Amino acid sequence: MPGPGKAVLITGGRRVGGELALLLAARGWDVAMTYHTSRAAIERTIAGVEERGRAGLAIPADLARPEQAESAVRQTADRFGRLDALVNMASRYRRTPFASLDPRDLDEMIAANLAAPYHVAVAAARAMLDQPGEAGIKGRIVNFGDWATERPYRDYLPYLVAKGGLTTMTLALAAELAPHIPVAMIQPAMIDPPPDLSDDERQAVVDQTPLRRVGTPGDVNQLVVYLLEATSFVTGACFRVDGGRFLGTA
Repeated sequence: MPGPGKAVLITGGRRVGGELALLLAARGWDVAMTYHTSRAAIERTIAGVEERGRAGLAIPADLARPEQAESAVRQTADRFGRLDALVNMASRYRRTPFASLDPRDLDEMIAANLAAPYHVAVAAARAMLDQPGEAGIKGRIVNFGDWATERPYRDYLPYLVAKGGLTTMTLALAAELAPHIPVAMIQPAMIDPPPDLSDDERQAVVDQTPLRRVGTPGDVNQLVVYLLEATSFVTGACFRVDGGRFLGTA
């Protein structure tokens, strides 16, 4: 378990990221979180971090803009004295049927799901490389992708293109930043279904999942804890947390 001074920046995270922030705070991490439109939810989570005795910081930012990504990293490092981990969780998921595709759909998905994590990861890595580390490790990066980039489904072409780029970015960053910053990716299927999902839609997901349930925040967040705390010998790895949906055997 990390001692005093370990700091993490989590991008987004109204539901799963919020639980991750509280879990890490309980384990001794100081936590910064960015938000674009979900100020109230993020500020509630940061209040929970502080209730657990850790320092917290809520940062408004459009991370697709390089200067705002750099500012978010700088604010985190200034507040906590260092940055030990980045969890790139912010994402945008929107149905875009092929017949109604507009060029703006790709621009929007690239901005939210590739440009934003790219800019904040580059800024975070530069900050990490400038600080002392333990056993040569100066920081860690975990990106959140999507299991479906390797088994695409219909009606989400721009989203899946952007998330596929994020997978490549993870591998390239792992090569660029070794040996000082391990970089990994988690590729979840449905975790903590959104509140506007109907019972029929939720059941359809369960029916397509070999393990016959949707995921919980703990299913992914315990893996994040492992990558941040328990190993320094994993980089360039992509972990599917999908209940077996990738197998296509449901």
